[in-house]
Amino acid sequence: MSISSLSASTGYPISSGLQHGPACNCPSCTAARMASIATPVAGVTPPSPSAIYSGKSLSPDQQKQLDELRARDADVRQHEQAHMAAGGALVSGGANYSYQEGPDGKQYAIGGEVSIRLSSGQSPQETLSNAKQVAAAALAPTDPSGQDRAVAAEAEQMAQQAQSEIDKQQQQQVQQAQHNPAIDTAKAIFAAIAHPQPSSKGNAVDTFA
Repeated sequence: MSISSLSASTGYPISSGLQHGPACNCPSCTAARMASIATPVAGVTPPSPSAIYSGKSLSPDQQKQLDELRARDADVRQHEQAHMAAGGALVSGGANYSYQEGPDGKQYAIGGEVSIRLSSGQSPQETLSNAKQVAAAALAPTDPSGQDRAVAAEAEQMAQQAQSEIDKQQQQQVQQAQHNPAIDTAKAIFAAIAHPQPSSKGNAVDTFA
């Protein structure tokens, strides 16, 4: 089961800004393409895209998009870390992220998910414990997504079923104890000792003519 916390279509909307890439004809992208196809000069290292996309060369729209991507990246990673910390041993592996390239040429996380096991244990008590931990992990972030809440609801339903089974077992144990022959015999002995019956011979009086 995956806790899909922040996807590209939900959570924080990202401003579209300018889409950079091979088809973009902005000055920065054009310079990057020219640098990549230029004949290397001995002793000179071609500039990397991240070096060309410096903060000083970004337009106001590009800088706005970059700021939003950086904030989104921090929120996504914090969100997934909260899932993993609360999920503990029930988490399968680490978090998986989806990325978007920013106007600075770097990759920023815009979505993520954490896989967590929601399965029955070897006993109702273990199932109850697992289900409670999964529910806690799903709702651990301060801003749980719709998928997070759906996982928590499923875990809570499993917890209720496990608790019902535990209550049923306890009730059966009480009923068995109440109808145990050994216990009934012990109760009868204690009652006889505590409340002995008077003897009928003690009330007889002999008389002689």
